[in-house]
Amino acid sequence: MEFDLSEIKLSHNDIRREVTLPNQPSKELAEFIGILTGDGFINNYTNKNSYIIEIAGDRNLDKEYLEVYIKNLIKNLFNINCKIYYKKDQNTAYARLLSKGVYNYLLSIGFKAGKKEQIGIPNWIAENNSLMISFIKGLIDTDGSLMLTKKPSKKSLFYPIISIKVKSKILVQKTGKFLEEFGFRVNIIEDELRTDKRGYKDTLISSVIISGRKNLDLWMAKINFRNKRHLDKYLHYIKSRNMGRMEISATLRTK
Repeated sequence: MEFDLSEIKLSHNDIRREVTLPNQPSKELAEFIGILTGDGFINNYTNKNSYIIEIAGDRNLDKEYLEVYIKNLIKNLFNINCKIYYKKDQNTAYARLLSKGVYNYLLSIGFKAGKKEQIGIPNWIAENNSLMISFIKGLIDTDGSLMLTKKPSKKSLFYPIISIKVKSKILVQKTGKFLEEFGFRVNIIEDELRTDKRGYKDTLISSVIISGRKNLDLWMAKINFRNKRHLDKYLHYIKSRNMGRMEISATLRTK
C-alpha cells in the first residue's frame, strides 16, 4: 500500500530543511508510531503556529536511547535533526521536532493528537504481523518495563515480568490479543483503579503482563528491546542464568 500524501503541505521551513515523508509503511515507521504511542506527544498550538512532536524519557536511564537511537530514527524517516532537551530540576529528557508537514503526516496515517486515553493502533500496522512486532517494540521500549523479581531456581536467580500499563483499554486489548496469537502467555487486566498519591484525579489503568522465563526467551527471539535500560536489565538476568550451579544451590539453601 501507499499513503496518500497529496493533501499534506510542507511549511517553508520544512521545504528549506528538505523534510521527507515516507509514502509507504515500514518497520521503522511502525516502531516510531509505537514510540509515540508509548511516551510521545503531538500537538498544534494555533496561536503560535507551532506544530510539535515530542518523545519523553528519563534523563539518565533513557539518555542513550533518546540521543542516539530515536534521533537517528527520526533522521532516517523524516530527514530532520531533532533536538534533545533536559528539563531543569526534573529527571526528564525529551526529543523534540517542530514540523507542520510531519505533524499532519502523522495524523493522516492514523496517529492521534492530544490525550491518549483511548488511543489505538492504526489499521496499516494492526493488519500486518511484522509491523505489529515493530510497533510493540517501540511501545514497550518507551512506556513498558522489564522487572526482575528475586525468585531463585535452578535456571535463574530472577523471575522476569514484562508489562505495560496505560489508560487506553483498546490499546491493551489489541496488543494483548496479538501477543497471545503470537505464542505468548499473557495476562490482561482492564480498568484497574490507580489512586494518585499526589492528590490528583484517580485514573483507570489497563495492563498487559507477560510473566516468566519462557515468555522472556520468546520475547527476545521475536521482538527484542532497543532501549538500553531494558537491555542492561536483560543482560543482568542472563548473567544470573549463567551462574554456576553451586552458587545457585547455595542461594536456594539460604531461602
